[in-house]
Amino acid sequence: MKQLSALAFLALAACSEGGGLGTSDFATVGNIRVNQASADVFEVISRPGGNPMAQYWCGAGNYAAQVLGAPAGARIYVVGEAGRAVTTNSLDAAQFSLKPDGQASGATGHKGTYGPRIGEDEFVADARRYCRIIGDPFAFF
Repeated sequence: MKQLSALAFLALAACSEGGGLGTSDFATVGNIRVNQASADVFEVISRPGGNPMAQYWCGAGNYAAQVLGAPAGARIYVVGEAGRAVTTNSLDAAQFSLKPDGQASGATGHKGTYGPRIGEDEFVADARRYCRIIGDPFAFF
């Protein structure tokens, strides 16, 4: 009976981790995590090692296309430069939006020392091409 109670507790805990703002409900190639930070802003958390610029844009492009349903020609804007995440305990996150800087509610506007700069933008299709750098040959379709 104790085993059953423990399993039920673990299942309940696992369910409470999914969905909603600030949860890791999306991961792309290389296990790059993307969290929704606000209604307009999503945050890409880079992994140690590799190319953080490619990771940020790959994560942003795939999230915009696969989760938000943005078309290939939609623009993704940087609204917070690399630094401490607001959705998780990470020091390596950048914020993106389908709305330009200044129009995206919930953006930190954080200025960082590396990574994409506020105001930079990429088409969804171009952002997804960065995934080829980190090893996902199918990310561009």
